[in-house]
Amino acid sequence: MAKIHLQRHMPHSADDLLTMVADVEKYPEFIHLIPAVRILSREKISGKSEKFTADVGIKYKLISEQFRSEVLVDREAKTLSIKRAGHGGAVKKLENNWKFIPQEDSTTLIDFTLNVQLKALPFEFLIKQKFDKAANYIMNAFENRALEVCPIVDKD
Repeated sequence: MAKIHLQRHMPHSADDLLTMVADVEKYPEFIHLIPAVRILSREKISGKSEKFTADVGIKYKLISEQFRSEVLVDREAKTLSIKRAGHGGAVKKLENNWKFIPQEDSTTLIDFTLNVQLKALPFEFLIKQKFDKAANYIMNAFENRALEVCPIVDKD
């Protein structure tokens, strides 16, 4: 299984960053590895939590894959969790967790973990070779997107 843990300090509020990351339908606009996202269902769990199911397309060179994921957004805890849902496809296991930790100066520390396991061993070997690069590419894409859509906090 390919695993990565990243932390990034960003000059935006935790709420704004969580809202941006939870807007998965916009991913194809700024993450070229994700050409398509389709929300299948959405439900409010409580006033500050929601769960939705999405089909996500992934494309890297000649490899193209689609998988279903379940997303849980908890605005009170300032977390977002993504897990693989359903059967079929090349993805055997997917766990992606985001924590948005407010700092004393109103900025945010993002704690990001991603675990992916593919069903076919040749693809599993290939993903392990490129995984760090791809995860950092995705995190950089989110950082750049935040600069476009999230206000920079006033650090006082």
